[in-house]
Amino acid sequence: MADDHASVPEGERDKPGWAENKTFVRGFLIVLTLAAIGAALAGFVPAFQKKHPHFAAEAFPIFFALWGFGSFMFIVLAGQHLRKLVGREEGYYDERE
Repeated sequence: MADDHASVPEGERDKPGWAENKTFVRGFLIVLTLAAIGAALAGFVPAFQKKHPHFAAEAFPIFFALWGFGSFMFIVLAGQHLRKLVGREEGYYDERE
């Protein structure tokens, strides 16, 4: 696997892929933002609310959206610090050879 780009023509190796296209990125972020806002607004619709919440906080219309966002933030921030504990140097595996 000396050359991973062997099947790609020479002129197309430096072209950005479809996921790096600015139009795609902007459209994807708009769709993602609208989906998140729509999901949060759905919490205000009585049909999507819990009839008998187990805890008082669950009665808040967008509780689960906020809880999920907070949990994800915790995982990402904890992962940054965990990487410092279990991470290896860049050339760690090259030293064995």
